[in-house]
Amino acid sequence: MPGIQVETLLGPVRGAAEGCPVLSWKGIPYAAPPAGELRFRPPAPVKPWTAVRDATRFGPQAVQFTPASRASGQGVEGEEDCLTLNVWAPAEPAAPRPVLFWIHGGAFLHGSGGLYDGAWLAEVCDAVVVTVNYRLGPLGFVDLEHLGIADTANPALRDLVAALEWVRGNIAPFGGDPGRVTLSGQSAGGMLTTTLLAVPAACGLFHQALVLSGAARNVHTPDQNAEVVDRLLTALETTADRLADVPVRALRDAAAHVVAGAGDEVLRGDGFCPVVDGAVLHQAPLAAVLSGEARHLPVWISHVSHEMDIFLGPPAAPVLAGTDRAGQAALGEQRWAELGKAYVSLPEAGRDPQLDLLDDTMWLIPAIRLAEAQHAAGGQVWFSRFDHVPGLPPYDRLGATHGADNRCLWARPPAFNNLAGLPPAPPMGPADLAVTATLHRAVRAFLHTGAPDWPRYEPEDRATMVLDDRPRIAYDPRRERRLLWAGLPEHAAP
Repeated sequence: MPGIQVETLLGPVRGAAEGCPVLSWKGIPYAAPPAGELRFRPPAPVKPWTAVRDATRFGPQAVQFTPASRASGQGVEGEEDCLTLNVWAPAEPAAPRPVLFWIHGGAFLHGSGGLYDGAWLAEVCDAVVVTVNYRLGPLGFVDLEHLGIADTANPALRDLVAALEWVRGNIAPFGGDPGRVTLSGQSAGGMLTTTLLAVPAACGLFHQALVLSGAARNVHTPDQNAEVVDRLLTALETTADRLADVPVRALRDAAAHVVAGAGDEVLRGDGFCPVVDGAVLHQAPLAAVLSGEARHLPVWISHVSHEMDIFLGPPAAPVLAGTDRAGQAALGEQRWAELGKAYVSLPEAGRDPQLDLLDDTMWLIPAIRLAEAQHAAGGQVWFSRFDHVPGLPPYDRLGATHGADNRCLWARPPAFNNLAGLPPAPPMGPADLAVTATLHRAVRAFLHTGAPDWPRYEPEDRATMVLDDRPRIAYDPRRERRLLWAGLPEHAAP
């Protein structure tokens, strides 16, 4: 049983009780501040401490690269001194519990581990929950080595490996089992989860993966990375050897310029994301899974029914434009146009068929291809689709779209958790409560046994758990849409 004060390998930390049978420790550093000479560099070790460290408040979030903050003239949000993590653990004594290691989303540009309250999830899943900060935007997702700046590839991936190494060495005193770590995340966090399947340095640091809306896509080739860096340097009117000294505000404004232009035929919607650099990340995640690098890991892949609907507003225009251009680049303009016409004629196309095409391009087909690759390599894989519409904005208006599952996963019944920057959440309705309970039961089963409570995904029947107020197993749902992609490139994105 952990006490409020815990001895880590670096020094003692004192947490707090959460008003329920759960203890928490927040803002624990897992690496040194990546500023100054350490900007863009791999995470450096933290200096040990002897005095008891207060761990009752979240650490600073990473520098946020949201276009809205630049447009409004706001100051810089977040700090470079951001490499901290948070732990929640049940207070009751027990055998070592499984660990859920959660990677936040945010388009690789914004977000933090402090957005999530892991107390209820730790209690209802009888698990230790860890959330983490990592570097974002150009501070986390560039590689400068082609310009002679050594050891600068994929800082954010290296941050996450360092945090997982911290878990391996320190989670036992918190009641966690370092041999039962589930890696998970949603959106960009889900994409980082699948990317880490292909990172050799992460091998052995986690033992299964739960991927929410983040299948094996969103990585840049070396050429795309070079283009991103060139656009960044052009916007800053500087050179690579001076990037470590550029003020954060100027870096944020230049990053907004890169993101705004990312919907072209070169970047295809992604301003900043992991880079296949040949050192940290040897190959694209899908290729790594297909080659068997994750065959020993149980993998659960989930997506939301209509992911793309939330991206219809003006801020997401580069996403839509980039997805469309990615399809044209991968398939050719004629084949892409033919695919669009085929969607119009589908019997299930009761919505905007172009939106369904983009939805499948970016979310559904990459998820299916990842599941197929894991199965083909001899691994175990499960598949689910989240159809429930949570009773809070913007889902009450947009439906079951991107992030709906996340709000239920991190809910604290009978209320949704309030998230920074969003309107206060209303109480949960009966359907919200029922779906959330079903989701939590499945997550608990996966954490403890390595399998949710439905059949594995196999090409013969493609069993898919549909999560709504009538949870059920569907076999090969959206078959007509899936078959349209047979024989086409792995996915329309790079």
